[in-house]
Amino acid sequence: MIHVDFIRHEERVVAFEMDGHANFAEQGADLVCAGATSIAFGMVNAISERMGVEPVMEEDDGYLYYSVPENIEADDAVQILLEGMEHQLISLAYSYPDYIMINSKK
Repeated sequence: MIHVDFIRHEERVVAFEMDGHANFAEQGADLVCAGATSIAFGMVNAISERMGVEPVMEEDDGYLYYSVPENIEADDAVQILLEGMEHQLISLAYSYPDYIMINSKK
């Protein structure tokens, strides 16, 4: 199962962590894993391009940790992108509850 944790400070998303494998299908054909990965990396890339910053992240097989750079975490556009990502992942989890779980930590 994929676990996604959104870490907040004063209602703003300051980081997220995605860990695990969906195991919905065999590797290379797992649409849940592909969807979650695409959503996460698409958002990291969108923030980086929009704000002109390098992503602050750690990644490994089945693991991604992204920390919003402090100088942009208060930016409304960054927060809208991160909240959009959260809602996309919640929608994915709604459709595939046995394969992905979303948590928001405050």
